[in-house]
Amino acid sequence: MLGFSLLQVRAGHWSHVDASTRNERASLNVFLAVLLLLSAALLWFLTRRPSVSAALALAGALIVTALLSARWVTVSLHGAFAAFATALLWPIKLAVIAGVLVTVVVVWSRLVLGRHVAADVVAGLLLGMAAGGAYHVWVV
Repeated sequence: MLGFSLLQVRAGHWSHVDASTRNERASLNVFLAVLLLLSAALLWFLTRRPSVSAALALAGALIVTALLSARWVTVSLHGAFAAFATALLWPIKLAVIAGVLVTVVVVWSRLVLGRHVAADVVAGLLLGMAAGGAYHVWVV
């Protein structure tokens, strides 16, 4: 991801590696979705083990869903991935508690920094929890 971002800046397509504009974020998200989905397929092909390949596929699906819903809501992918990671830690109680705390801080930071509004982070949290639930239904 960092390599892609640096290449975009060096080529003059982006102003900064943090993908600040809507177009920069969209191109980063398309790159990440393709990378995650291809990685999931390759890992599945090589190992036939669903644990990591399913997590990668669901992560890619999170990004695709955010891209497809961008017309209506700017899904907080930071919140989505924090919630998804927390859901993957289930049922390890201490890890889930730590994950929830990290997720709260991530969501709070997105709101305080003005990167998202409440609807965006709620959408991200719901998508992340749904992906985590799908992982446990699909894999566990």
